[in-house]
Amino acid sequence: MAPPDMKLQSIQLLRGIAALLVVFYHAWGLQLLTAGPENSASALLGGIFASGYAGVDLFFVISGFIMVWVTRRAGPGMAGVGEFLFSRVTRIYPLWWAAAGLAAAYYIFLHVPDANDPAWRAAIQDGSGHLFLLKSFFLVPQIDLPVLSLGWTLMHEMYFYLVFAGLLLLPRAALPFALLAWGIVIVGASLAGLSQPYAVDLLTLALHPLTMEFIFGAMIGLMVSSGFVARSGFITLGAALWFTANLCLQGELTPYAYQWGRVLAFGIPGALLIYGIAGLEHHGRLIWLVPVAAAVIVCAAVFQMHGLSPASAASLRGGATLVAVAAGLVAAAGVLGLGWLGGQRAPGLMYRLRRPLEALYTGGVHIGDWSYSIYLGHIFAIGGVIFAQRWLAGAGDWAAPFVLGSPGIADDLLYIVAVFLGALMAGWTGYMLVERPALTLFRIVRRRLFPDSRRAREV
Repeated sequence: MAPPDMKLQSIQLLRGIAALLVVFYHAWGLQLLTAGPENSASALLGGIFASGYAGVDLFFVISGFIMVWVTRRAGPGMAGVGEFLFSRVTRIYPLWWAAAGLAAAYYIFLHVPDANDPAWRAAIQDGSGHLFLLKSFFLVPQIDLPVLSLGWTLMHEMYFYLVFAGLLLLPRAALPFALLAWGIVIVGASLAGLSQPYAVDLLTLALHPLTMEFIFGAMIGLMVSSGFVARSGFITLGAALWFTANLCLQGELTPYAYQWGRVLAFGIPGALLIYGIAGLEHHGRLIWLVPVAAAVIVCAAVFQMHGLSPASAASLRGGATLVAVAAGLVAAAGVLGLGWLGGQRAPGLMYRLRRPLEALYTGGVHIGDWSYSIYLGHIFAIGGVIFAQRWLAGAGDWAAPFVLGSPGIADDLLYIVAVFLGALMAGWTGYMLVERPALTLFRIVRRRLFPDSRRAREV
């Protein structure tokens, strides 16, 4: 069995990576709107970041894993189900209401009829603004995206929580079979033509293929919580490169890509990545993350140097991906070899390197702690950066090199750094002002509501 005090900080690290993928995906899209599509070839945020929406898929797999992990010692019966739902609802809604409230205030106070959001304009024009807002705040599927468009992912989260809560009434031994049956229903619905690219009502939400990513994560959670972990180092390396390669290969989004395409491209390697990294932490072998990180960074950098986008020919993306993955494998092998030689010839140096590596890991875990706030708040941060860019455009000749679309890389570098720091600041602010106080408050309430329940440790 997995040790009871296993903290799963590595999963927090993955959450941080998932959040930053989404941040730079949206930053890339807004950069193209600001600088113009004609400058897309020279944008540093192209390449793998054009497929950064895969961070959502990684989030979904992580959610499935966490649901199984935090309920591994949950109390039986309705008390355990009630505690689970209470903890999930109070985890999701407070920060969502704060972020959605900011978005609604933006539209209300900045000339609603002219707001650049089709869903909001339509709701105002036909007089259904109150219903649109009500469904948005309570994460009920509707034809249009919610007032803060990122909320569409939370609709999937809440649906998964509700179904999983029902599965908790079953004996733990029956959970794998229930998850398998759930997956069969999703596959059958797709084969019958019942699934849609977007969840616009409860039926299309219930039958959406993205649910498979939750199920993948839950299956991995069952394996890890039962102590079934093996070859975690090589699995982590392979899964990380597989996930990165698919970021490189992904073409323009199609209805298939919105459904099974992303499930197969990112859900499966994402599940293996969680299995591997949780296994590394279980066995105390997180040092494997160093060659894995080297492989991913080199692979991504080599692909970025090709200057390709999702609109590039599949043959070009495929060839560049093969070169990038090969470079990543060489980098991983080099780091492993240097680590072995260092351990044999210069153990003191290896020991001194441990502290900065641990500091980087801890920093990544902190970003993971803020990941939910980063996810919901980064759009506001990027909006602020775009506003600053517009100011720079009229600030005079001194600012010209820093305006998006200008020759050179100064504009891209300034934009990337500003977006990164802005997203972190938004995440830290949301976490400190809303998320952490709400978690503390509702943890106290939960203990009083469920005094006899064996509460699972929050991750």
